[in-house]
Amino acid sequence: MIGKKRFVAMGIALLLMALGCVVYVAVHGNSYTDRMIYYTNDYLTDDDLEVTVDKPDVVRADRIYHDDSHTVCVDYVGLREGTATATIRLHIDPSQGENEGWQTEKQRLYVNGFHTVFNTDFMNFDGFFFVEIVILAGLILVFLTMGATFVECFFKARFSYTMVACGGIALFTLFAFVLEVYQMQWFNSFRGFLLDMADSGFEFSVLTSPFMLLFAGLIAFSNIWLVRHEGFRLQNMLGIALAVLWVLGVGLLFWLTYSAFQGSEAYFHVAERLSYSLSIVLSFMECMLLSTVVSAFLSTKYKPPHNKDYLIILGCCIRKDGTLTPILRGRVDAAIKFEREQFAQTNKHAKFVPSGGQGDDEVISESEAMRRYLLEQGYPEEQIVTEDKSVNTSQNIQFSRDRIREDAGTLDNIRAGFATTNYHIFRGYILSRKHGLDAQGISAKTKWYFFPNAFLREFAGLLFDKKWFIAGVIAVILILFTLGVQFLDVKI
Repeated sequence: MIGKKRFVAMGIALLLMALGCVVYVAVHGNSYTDRMIYYTNDYLTDDDLEVTVDKPDVVRADRIYHDDSHTVCVDYVGLREGTATATIRLHIDPSQGENEGWQTEKQRLYVNGFHTVFNTDFMNFDGFFFVEIVILAGLILVFLTMGATFVECFFKARFSYTMVACGGIALFTLFAFVLEVYQMQWFNSFRGFLLDMADSGFEFSVLTSPFMLLFAGLIAFSNIWLVRHEGFRLQNMLGIALAVLWVLGVGLLFWLTYSAFQGSEAYFHVAERLSYSLSIVLSFMECMLLSTVVSAFLSTKYKPPHNKDYLIILGCCIRKDGTLTPILRGRVDAAIKFEREQFAQTNKHAKFVPSGGQGDDEVISESEAMRRYLLEQGYPEEQIVTEDKSVNTSQNIQFSRDRIREDAGTLDNIRAGFATTNYHIFRGYILSRKHGLDAQGISAKTKWYFFPNAFLREFAGLLFDKKWFIAGVIAVILILFTLGVQFLDVKI
């Protein structure tokens, strides 16, 4: 499996980074410096600030000081596990108008078994900046690992749902990293960092909504064109279905965001949690969709080496008189062109494997129609190995593999290719891997309106093939960026 060692190394590195954060905070977090920002004209004196703690056996205010006229700092030291409340009273100079007199603020503190002090109101602690840096390093590590695997899949012609998943995760983590680095200057607590991470999905959805709206319109239009030219079939409606689902999802997201500010405080928190969850799922799925499009497109641009022993030609419908349709002739011509280029470069012929059975409305099998066409092009019978039992693409690959084994006596060291229409290339790679055949695609051109539906079909295939993996990733994202925020009692 491509990237297996890389994934293991990434997992170990992430685990070590998480353990490093825990150890660092446990060792360096037994005291906590709380920096509160106030706006006064004159420097404070010691008589202008006092701090009391209701449980001095849990935490004590070890030192109280002020940096300047704007920042007041209080040092807390953890003594034993438990919770405590600190009351800060600050005297504001009467010249400050409405802020004159004593200003009081209460803060909740928690000390764990390692005597680490947490400010639970702001989810802050000494060492939070180190943890933020490690999280950002983790994001870039995931991006580099997944991105490297995506690139390797291309250069090694391992076009698969694994490649799509790696590309989608790489894109999602890259966006999260860029967003966090861009806004790091605003963080003065771990709370702010968590809020921004939870908000990243929403911002991604907002930023990409114009492009997704355009994409949804284009795929819907392409489906209408496809139905007009190819007839009504459910698989020809995938683009329209996705466009409708995406518009409904984004509409619900914006409605939740708007309505959160119109109801009660309890409804605000529920609507906000739902909007964060929905936006994260939408943004992640958008990344997966974009990765599917890029992967499928790259599969059509890969140029296989001219070293093939067999060239499978994937069948499709033929005309009523038994001749090839333009699409099928394009596939056969692509295989012929490749074989001639190979012979010119290496002086080695490849055998053709035209694949396709006979449909109820066809006078001969698709493989027989292709065989006759190949004979017309001057190829001898002994260079053609027909497969005439298959009724779909999966069987094209599976039964052609069996015919190659029969003809060659073995599949060991057999180098195969498959010729099909460009929008169909990625599916050919998927099915070749499924049936244990290491074959590479040879692309034939076709009409543009086939492509969007092919992309969506592969996206649907990705969701089905990697359903547990994708569900797991979404669960982790929701736990870290949404449920984690609520668990830590961060009020948004």
